[in-house]
Amino acid sequence: MSVSKTSSSTPPRYGRLLCAVSVALLLGACSDSSTSEEEDTGASIDSAGRLALFDSEESAVVVYDLDTESELQRFALTGDQPSLYASPDKRYAVVVQRNDNQVSFVDSGLYTEDHVDHLHDYAEDPVMLDFTLSGIRPTHYSAFEEYGSVFFDAEEGATSTVTVLSDADIGAGSVTGELTLANNMHGAARLIDDTLFATYRDPSITDTTLPAAVERYSFEDGSFTFEHRYEEACPLLHGHASNESYIAFGCGDGTLLIDLTEEDYPARKLPNPESIAEEGRIGTVIAHEEADELVGVAGQQVFVIDPNNEPAYQELSFPSEVSKVAQGFNVDGETYYILGDDGMLYLYDVEAQWAALEPVAVADSVGEDDASPRVVSSAAAERLYVLNTNGQKVIEVDSLDGSIVRTLDLDFTASAVTWLGLSESHDHQN
Repeated sequence: MSVSKTSSSTPPRYGRLLCAVSVALLLGACSDSSTSEEEDTGASIDSAGRLALFDSEESAVVVYDLDTESELQRFALTGDQPSLYASPDKRYAVVVQRNDNQVSFVDSGLYTEDHVDHLHDYAEDPVMLDFTLSGIRPTHYSAFEEYGSVFFDAEEGATSTVTVLSDADIGAGSVTGELTLANNMHGAARLIDDTLFATYRDPSITDTTLPAAVERYSFEDGSFTFEHRYEEACPLLHGHASNESYIAFGCGDGTLLIDLTEEDYPARKLPNPESIAEEGRIGTVIAHEEADELVGVAGQQVFVIDPNNEPAYQELSFPSEVSKVAQGFNVDGETYYILGDDGMLYLYDVEAQWAALEPVAVADSVGEDDASPRVVSSAAAERLYVLNTNGQKVIEVDSLDGSIVRTLDLDFTASAVTWLGLSESHDHQN
């Protein structure tokens, strides 16, 4: 993996400064020569946030403001369609172009600075950064707390690499740390506190690039040091997620659970649930920091995984004739949603033992030649944003009951979306 800074068509830096000054004047500036620290309470912005969308017709990343319902800026992108993700603190769009061997970043313009005695919010013009990551086949990106991890799969004859970075790193054009693995694989990694969990593929495995084990590394002063390779096998490993207690990996024969609350992070294996389809396997794992249970997805089956109870798996009820096109937790982990290809939003009350709520129509049904809708959760409020079938509208949905709040018409066709902004967890101290 290499880091580069190249020229890009971005607004002048002084434009951002003027914007920041304007926001400060409108919302209350930080202390100056005529204002005491006791009088300075900082500036707090109440914003629904911004969406980063990919305009598939013009090949551009578009930053859309949810407060004014308007396009703020667009940035031309060369190469294939990207996958869009949010940086750990939701300030930056992480633009992953797997086939172009590149990861780039768009600054949403919404962010918070620590001014020692208080936190100060800013709303500036979006900017395409000249900071990029280059490596072979960047594929899996995941974020947990302050760190995001990019896993470069590489190809035969090359080696996979892991790049870890925070929002502060992205803004500074640097990375937290990098790790080069032994060979190539379709893998994943996650840094939790000062410990990195990364997948491992033994060189003797030649019939697949999927790994079959997990390794643990300690992290200190920008360097990773190998600690342990878990003996608990995880063949055909794909999918991982973590909450406050566990990091879980999907395996061909079950789920590998690593306990984050115990010394030396012990692991144990849960065999596949009894009701799993023949030849089925858990290939996607979804979690939320505030939810005790995790979710394992095996094709069209969805299982709630409770590591502390028996049986550990609970299959969610879902119409057999409907295909799942998107799913995940809402902002606070109280609701789990599944969007079906029938355009219905299926909600489950996590705190009521995952009871199913009444489905709600939030999108157009998906035809044979249609592009599927996308869903992203706000980190500022209990809202979901559904990019409608074929990408012409964004529907804002209440994530607690599925009711439609508003519909936003786009004047372009979008095929990817992520939410950026000031998360509900950022508290202002006076």
